[in-house]
Amino acid sequence: MHEPVDTEDQDAAAERYWPEDYKELIRERIGPAFSTQFIEQDAFKATYEKHYTNRFENYDQFVSRLAEMVTIGAENGIDEVLDEIHTSFHNEIPLPDARLPARIHWPESIDQDLKEALHQRIFHEFRDHHAYKHIFEDHYHGEGDFDDFMHEIADRVVAGAVKGVDKTLGNIYRSFLTGKSLPPSRRYPKRLR
Repeated sequence: MHEPVDTEDQDAAAERYWPEDYKELIRERIGPAFSTQFIEQDAFKATYEKHYTNRFENYDQFVSRLAEMVTIGAENGIDEVLDEIHTSFHNEIPLPDARLPARIHWPESIDQDLKEALHQRIFHEFRDHHAYKHIFEDHYHGEGDFDDFMHEIADRVVAGAVKGVDKTLGNIYRSFLTGKSLPPSRRYPKRLR
């Protein structure tokens, strides 16, 4: 009987991921912006005291967890829209809609400055990636220049972050209304190319 060769480490080393350095900007700015607004306003302190004192030692820890959840929501929103974008590349269909949704939940964790900074970071990070150049040349060449194409991608990614934050806040607020545990919040795995 022969033992199968274990190639797991070699396989893992060969995996290539899409660039994700822009997520550092999200991690640095969204959580603190959210926490500051909640702590300054004492927002939902009564909700914390009524339903969550048995799960969190203090209000600041509670707000810190909410900020982490909102940050993860933004990251996951980006991953979801990138999946839609890559599906449109694969199926040679138009890119998904780039409109920002109507913001229905307070606080606004992604202000205009962060949207612009995120747009620029994504634009530059993706613009230098050879796969996007090939996709543009193969499928979108007759529709403007490469920089316009990359701005369209960046617009959609920023919209995905906003949608992800809003979706997460909606889930959090629903748990507040019922006094149930906070919803699960997990980052998606890194995206393979």
